[in-house]
Amino acid sequence: MTKRRIAELAACALLALPLLCAARAEPFASEPARATRSTARLIANSAPGAGGVYHAGVEIALDPKTITYWRQPGDSGAPPVFDFSGSENLASAEPLYPVPKHLDEAGMIVAGYDESVVFPLRVTPADAGKPVVLRLALDYAACGDMCLPAKAKLSLALPMSGASPYAERLAGAEARVPERVGEAQARALVAVAKNADGWTLRFLGKGKAEDVFVEAPEPYIIDVLRDEAGGFSLKLGAGERDRPIGARATIRLEKGGVELPLRLE
Repeated sequence: MTKRRIAELAACALLALPLLCAARAEPFASEPARATRSTARLIANSAPGAGGVYHAGVEIALDPKTITYWRQPGDSGAPPVFDFSGSENLASAEPLYPVPKHLDEAGMIVAGYDESVVFPLRVTPADAGKPVVLRLALDYAACGDMCLPAKAKLSLALPMSGASPYAERLAGAEARVPERVGEAQARALVAVAKNADGWTLRFLGKGKAEDVFVEAPEPYIIDVLRDEAGGFSLKLGAGERDRPIGARATIRLEKGGVELPLRLE
């Protein structure tokens, strides 16, 4: 190959480089961060919504036969930790949690996800007229035959216009986030009765309650089992039942779920 031909090829490569980079650029998703059994990235919707709030998400794609955890996994497991402190023009970034499943992990029952999951984000800019750059330090666990800690450093400048290819995926994740209700509505949705081992919970709302997850302050741990009558038995896994416990229940329904305050006396 002549020197002239080599120079021509080098010039073509330099000219094509910006086009190749532009083709690879993804304005609505960060570069994925690969871990041993999973991959994480940030994804975003098209533009800020009502009140200037962005809809974005943290996607964790799991390898087959791998699980990751909810915000309160139970007796074992590590919840995801989201650190957005390195972001630009960010007032707040609130992660939301789709309703999890109870999973058997080597004989331990944990709350988590056994398929890829998107944690929706509500992103509020400090200055609505300026772009937001999300920088996330993410810690989570991806567990298969072994449980491995995973870390990801993710960055995404949130678009202020354009059509996002992730709009439908984000909408689906948001639909799986439980609806939060207050005390008055909670009393109409659940009935709680004390029994010898703990409490019985019945769901009184529309639809079928498929599962219940109860979060209680330390040192309490509440184990949940479905009972023969179609309700749920709540038993103390840790702590003494010597005073009322202010807890929070997440109820998985056939479609979505509901999150409500729970007082266990």
